[in-house]
Amino acid sequence: MKTKAIKFVIPALAIVFAIATSAFTSLNSSEAKDGTTITGYIQTTSNPCQDIQVDCQYQGTVQCEADNKLVYDWNSFGTACDVPLYKINS
Repeated sequence: MKTKAIKFVIPALAIVFAIATSAFTSLNSSEAKDGTTITGYIQTTSNPCQDIQVDCQYQGTVQCEADNKLVYDWNSFGTACDVPLYKINS
């Protein structure tokens, strides 16, 4: 009886772990292609991470702006939008 429970619990835990892990993966691609609009986030007082469609990427020298505010993406923990995005072709 004990082995039946173990044979059921281990695969169930593997499925739960896989679902939990996928919840923390990023939906944005690692870098936007030229002319591709991605979702960025600007920090406002009413909503700390307001989404906005921008033509930005993850690497560059000049930080991307929208509405005179700097544009960010979510950090790897998904807790804050504090990863800077940069202008395309900068």
